[in-house]
Amino acid sequence: MTEKKNGLENEEILEEEAENVEEEDLQVFSITDEDDEEHHFALVNEFEHDGKNYWVCEELFFDEEDEVSVDEEAYVIFRAEEEDGNTFLFSLEEPEFEKASKKWDELCDAMIKEEE
Repeated sequence: MTEKKNGLENEEILEEEAENVEEEDLQVFSITDEDDEEHHFALVNEFEHDGKNYWVCEELFFDEEDEVSVDEEAYVIFRAEEEDGNTFLFSLEEPEFEKASKKWDELCDAMIKEEE
């Protein structure tokens, strides 16, 4: 699983997306990793780059009372592939993650400029 710590501008975009989620249906999903540990994610945004689809997600953490918390300073990018009506998510190796992350940063910058 690859994640990236962002600068303030991208954190603001993720916070805005998280605030919008409260008003909309949250798309949450779980993935079991190679150590058989379950991780929960919320889909923040989707984008296409170099002919591939990517999902930007935040990991959700549940405490004993099932209260949810999010590390708002980190995000995870998965490559999403459709097959027979099903979506399959793939972790990214470093070169692909760097390219997708750069594109996500550019999209965040464009969203910020649009709002100004």
